[in-house]
Amino acid sequence: MDIIDHLIQLAQIQGEIHTHCLFQDHWRVENPKNAARPQGAFHILLQGECELWFEEQCFLLQAGDIFFLPKGQLHRLQNRGFRAELANPPCILERSSAYQTVANGDGEAKVEMFCGEFLYNPPATIIENLPDYLHFSLKNTPLTALISLFKTEAEKARFAHYSVINGLSQVLFSYILRIYLADNPNTIGILTALQDKRLSACLQAILLAPEKPWQVPTLAELANMSRANFLRVFQQKIGVSPTKLLMQIRLQQAALLLKQTQGNVLNIALSVGYQSEAHFSKAFKAVYGMPPSVWRKTG
Repeated sequence: MDIIDHLIQLAQIQGEIHTHCLFQDHWRVENPKNAARPQGAFHILLQGECELWFEEQCFLLQAGDIFFLPKGQLHRLQNRGFRAELANPPCILERSSAYQTVANGDGEAKVEMFCGEFLYNPPATIIENLPDYLHFSLKNTPLTALISLFKTEAEKARFAHYSVINGLSQVLFSYILRIYLADNPNTIGILTALQDKRLSACLQAILLAPEKPWQVPTLAELANMSRANFLRVFQQKIGVSPTKLLMQIRLQQAALLLKQTQGNVLNIALSVGYQSEAHFSKAFKAVYGMPPSVWRKTG
């Protein structure tokens, strides 16, 4: 497992496609932010073109495009040149075990699109280090084959239909990260800092062994830098101090263990580097809003 895989695991990301859209003529779909559960929204345009409005900006989506909002912000989709008086509201044509198919008429669709989401448990370092939105074309990328698989599954429900659709969504998230990192090598955050030769060793140490009593001098030594220079570069590249990042990773690792294991709170606290259950519980509640024992039941 590499570092990015580990960050995905810590965020407990699960992907799913919930809607297959078949639209013609005039249509509009409002997508409110889901306050009930943290999620990132994505749309994959398979055929045609449409507009996506987000924060008073209009983005043109064409066949082969994907638009991803990591924090699932309010947005809407509509045909180009939308006229409300001519629009037919979408209705559900079919429900499968994986998603629903919606259309706004009986004729041939001019726009075909998949809408989905990535669920995660906040705070999630990997989500927090992404921009407000990502928009790029999947044409001439390995994702072309992935989208073909999505379409194949959409056309006919098969054995393990739900598992295949959601498994493909997980792969999609990983590829989105790859494309983002390749196109944005100089942005601030842990994702790009992992590619910095000066910081990669100390970041791997924090991420893969957060339970160890890491101190700034030790981390600076791993980076082959002076303490002062290390702190300056770390803050500059990642946006938080080494101590703050270590705390974030420890708590996210603890949250994962609380959800996926039956270990008691004290043992989990010790396993992620805390010396007492009281200290751990106080830190956990400050970030997650409730004690670890309560979060385990509701998170």
